[in-house]
Amino acid sequence: MIYLKLFLAFIQIGAISFGGGYSILKAIIHYVVDINKWLTLEQFNEIVAISQSTPGPIGINAATFVGYKVGGIFGSLIATFSVILVPVLSSLFLYFFYQRHSENKVVQTVISKLKPVVLAMIASAAFSFLRTSLGSPLAIIINVVAIAVLLKTKIDAVTLLLLSGILGYIVFR
Repeated sequence: MIYLKLFLAFIQIGAISFGGGYSILKAIIHYVVDINKWLTLEQFNEIVAISQSTPGPIGINAATFVGYKVGGIFGSLIATFSVILVPVLSSLFLYFFYQRHSENKVVQTVISKLKPVVLAMIASAAFSFLRTSLGSPLAIIINVVAIAVLLKTKIDAVTLLLLSGILGYIVFR
């Protein structure tokens, strides 16, 4: 039964997620954390952190990790397959449709109207992560200082990330 639930949840996520990796995360949160309660938001944030550090699209990686957490190896296969099924089929259909109608004004208008929707989905996912990731006032200060240092100096972002991580580890362990 869990495999059917995974399939139905992730096929819906794949069907409504436009705009790529980060825009899909809000939909995954909704289905995985809010509706099915398979994970807490903190557990999902950990999965996202792992997904960012592994090769491949973040949304697909997150689906794979959630599927594994909920249903083992077979669960990860089902979640990954179902999250990409609708987008792959839609992409093929839209590719052939766009090839025939790319000069049509209606088609051009629809494409331009989808851009703000994608931006809103990405912003919504970012705010969800922001609420849980900043946590304490000290963590907020570390983030603000890191952003200021990044903007005012020529320090490498990876170096700054490592330094912030070390500082966070020292302060919060």
